[in-house]
Amino acid sequence: MEKILIVEDEQGIRDTLQEILELAGYTVLIASDGKIGYDVIVENQPDLVLCDVNMPELGGFELLEAVNQRFKDEIIPPFLFLTAKVEVESLRYGMSLGADDYIFKPFATSDILKTVRLRLDRRNQLLDQRSASKPETVIADANKLALPCNDGLELISFDKIIKCQADRAYCNFYLADKRKILVSKPMKDFEEVLTSKNFLKVHKSTIVNIKHIEKFVRGKAGYLLMSDGSSVNVSVRKKEELMHLLIGNT
Repeated sequence: MEKILIVEDEQGIRDTLQEILELAGYTVLIASDGKIGYDVIVENQPDLVLCDVNMPELGGFELLEAVNQRFKDEIIPPFLFLTAKVEVESLRYGMSLGADDYIFKPFATSDILKTVRLRLDRRNQLLDQRSASKPETVIADANKLALPCNDGLELISFDKIIKCQADRAYCNFYLADKRKILVSKPMKDFEEVLTSKNFLKVHKSTIVNIKHIEKFVRGKAGYLLMSDGSSVNVSVRKKEELMHLLIGNT
């Protein structure tokens, strides 16, 4: 039975959420603030955390940051944040820490159950991928990289890979055929092989294929426009190296 931790300082909301989740068949753990929530996560390893943003002692964002530091490259439970605020900066900050979703107060029972199930299913998929693969090995040949698909490994041409982006302890590969392949390994496991194949790490969370860069927009916060229409931030220390490589490939 899947375990869900509720971290919420308001007892009425805690009780409501506990009732909703227990009736749906989940095992529910309770914490009245972020500090208690952190201890519960370390000791009980819940499958998902439903957490308020604003709490005394330790807020939701601070709790997620502490969990990230504690578990580093491990797959941590999905964090769903409860909030009454809709400030864009606050939402973006939470997402930058790895928030999986937001549920806005007042919430509906159907919204809680649908979002919880969606995120649990995604986590289970990642865990299945990790257990079925050898995390220390990246399979590649001269022209292709092996990535997991529904029925095994698929050999993907390096030329068809647009970018690789980190997502906690796993990463996403974006392909020229519009597919996105989620891989249950950290991006660092692929860095050596990709950078040997005309790729460049332009940000701590992104490696791009030089051949798929459409435009480099310079400025204090420079960014790349890629062949799939996406944009990628470029770190300040990578700008000079990027310009050198782009000139060399023209």
